Amino acid sequence: MSFAAVQRPVRHELVQVQGLLRDAFRTSIPILNRVGGHVLATRGKKFRPTLLLLTARVRDRLDESAVLSAAVVEMVHAAALIHDDSVDRSALRRGLPTVNGLWTDEMAIIMGDYLFGHAMGLMVRNHLDHPLEVLSRVVTEMSCGEALEFQYAYDLEVTEEQYTEMVRSKTGTLIGAATEIGAGCAADGGSRRPVAKATGRSRRPARGARMKFREFGERLGVAFQIVDDVFDYLGDPEVTGKPMGSDLAEGKVTLPLIAALREASEPDRRRLKRLALRRSRTVPQWDQLRALIEKCGGFAYARECAEGFAADSRRLLDEALGPARSRSAAAVAARRALDQAVDYAVRRDH
Repeated sequence: MSFAAVQRPVRHELVQVQGLLRDAFRTSIPILNRVGGHVLATRGKKFRPTLLLLTARVRDRLDESAVLSAAVVEMVHAAALIHDDSVDRSALRRGLPTVNGLWTDEMAIIMGDYLFGHAMGLMVRNHLDHPLEVLSRVVTEMSCGEALEFQYAYDLEVTEEQYTEMVRSKTGTLIGAATEIGAGCAADGGSRRPVAKATGRSRRPARGARMKFREFGERLGVAFQIVDDVFDYLGDPEVTGKPMGSDLAEGKVTLPLIAALREASEPDRRRLKRLALRRSRTVPQWDQLRALIEKCGGFAYARECAEGFAADSRRLLDEALGPARSRSAAAVAARRALDQAVDYAVRRDH
């Protein structure tokens, strides 16, 4: 499935988001401009901004505050990835050099901090109280998820429940923030004035509805990450843009391995542990590990779990939107695109 089809109902707004991101990297400091230009050129599909804008549009209230919030969410995501690459000592992301790979870990920390600060400043200056409240919580949760990933490194006793909470914190929370903020923008009164002139506190949807939108995004985020974790074993490096097994090489114990260890016979469990704990593997050893995970049902179970989280996200979206009502053609198209986004999260090839 092409993600361009998902983005079609908010194409115009995504162009505006890209313009706001370009503006963020126009500074008086040449090194920040060079690093920022590289970050901008290597950004991905804008999955999170797309979900935020679609959530706002499905409620017929997509305005400038939603566009600015979408740019802020993408800045926070970019900052988190830059720091993540530095922590993992990753030289490539999506087949392209990382900030720490081209420059240094110090520059990666500086660039990530700059983006976090710029994002927070935009929200304060434009009185985006609800996005500021949500993202201040989420950045903390993401940091906790990173800490859990560090704590669980090379730990083959990690449970599925611990893995799921780590993934929810590290990946799901920001996607949930995007959908929750999109719902908040949609309840902001529908003003079309420039956001720089906005004043006062935003009116927000009822807490129950906001929680449904948040949970929709969080579960979709968990499904998305599980699929990524399967790609680490089975993805084509030419498509995924990173070497096969790179996550496991960094000690990341993910759902396919957790499930395989749980279901394996004792001899197979010993072999799995021996192969998984190696800091480096030959091609035959890597093939043996993948074959064992396949034999013990690890990949099948991970795919089944991803589909289950995706089904949960669809149910929550239906509950968040409530009973069918008269909607504009644009809102109907956005609703269809959100369904397609769920399909994309679990059925993509990279």
